[in-house]
Amino acid sequence: MRASVLTVAPLGSDGHLLLLGEADPSSSLEPPRLKVRLAAADLAACRDAIGDALDPAALVNRTVVLRLQTSLRQRYGRGAGVQARVIAVISVGAVPVEGEIQRERTLQRLRREGRRLGPGTWEVPEDPRHIALIAAEFGDARRDVEHVLRPLEENGLIRLHRIYAMFEGPSAEHSLSEAFGRAGELHREHGLSATLVCRGGGPVEGFQALNAYATVRAATGTPNVIAGLGHAGTPLTALDAVAARSEPTPTAAAILVRRLVEATGVRAERALAAFDAALAENLEAAGRIALAGALQGFAASLGDLAELADRRLRQLNRGVERSLLTGLAAAAGVGTGATAEIKPYAAPIEVLGFGDGDDDDPAWEPGWALVTAADTGLVIERYRELKSHMPLFLHFRDGTIFVRVVPTFVTYN
Repeated sequence: MRASVLTVAPLGSDGHLLLLGEADPSSSLEPPRLKVRLAAADLAACRDAIGDALDPAALVNRTVVLRLQTSLRQRYGRGAGVQARVIAVISVGAVPVEGEIQRERTLQRLRREGRRLGPGTWEVPEDPRHIALIAAEFGDARRDVEHVLRPLEENGLIRLHRIYAMFEGPSAEHSLSEAFGRAGELHREHGLSATLVCRGGGPVEGFQALNAYATVRAATGTPNVIAGLGHAGTPLTALDAVAARSEPTPTAAAILVRRLVEATGVRAERALAAFDAALAENLEAAGRIALAGALQGFAASLGDLAELADRRLRQLNRGVERSLLTGLAAAAGVGTGATAEIKPYAAPIEVLGFGDGDDDDPAWEPGWALVTAADTGLVIERYRELKSHMPLFLHFRDGTIFVRVVPTFVTYN
């Protein structure tokens, strides 16, 4: 079997696992692959046949001719599969240099044109939303990217725009150029945050379209190109050199996008926390200012009320004093027409308690219109109805005044 070695993975002391692909590029969208096992005992026999310089890790991206032993096995839940074992390494091809030459020519031409290349074109997206994916419609590269980004897409965090293209064959350059043109249209329509260009491993010859000038020039007009081409051992292409980010595998390129989205979420959480803190601080400050203003207004209102109450009490005291003195003077001159003279330094006499007088009503001032109890509203008609400390309303023709009955000693002649 003639094939290209895509990857080599050690299996401990049991040997190595080789991933084989097409030896010659074809027009297929994604080359077929076959995993084969190179046991330690078979490796020793192969070294005896072709020399001791055979190193399994050095087989990556090289064309080999192998003799395989294949068999069918039943895989649980996945049906029948093919397992293969290397029993002989017949020949190992040299590493082609045509791809390196084409890569350098393309990059030199782009530099002469003054185009911006490489990581210097990267602009960190603040809110990764629209992501373009250029990949083969059928192949592991697309499945690997979708496996990583599907949860973000299903939760509505990103929108993945799929653009299918051919990476091998005579139409590969035209197909990739059109794909980058479509990515440019999506950027003008939605504002792309990044453009993923991913393909699986294959022979070195299968990456010629990614070294072509037409393909790479079209890529320079696309923002934030992230290249995920081949496997870890795949040689760098011209597209890797002009891309804003170059990752070793399609999975690594998809993980980079996922980290950008996660970083946006972290920044959003920090921004919300800072906003909440600032809002709480502003509300607290505004609350303190409002409370201080309210307390100030309340204190001013209390002062006004206290002053008004003091004035009203002074007016009430003067009115009560004048009324009592007038009443006492009138009572002292009843039936004689004489006017009572009040002497403030006369000897005091004891006044009968309220309700303790005789049944005859005392004289009353004609100027009073009505006396009512402040707590019950009942009209006071007789002297005996008065009680000590009883609150009263004195209703005059020109207003009403509040008084309280207080027993005291007065002097009169």
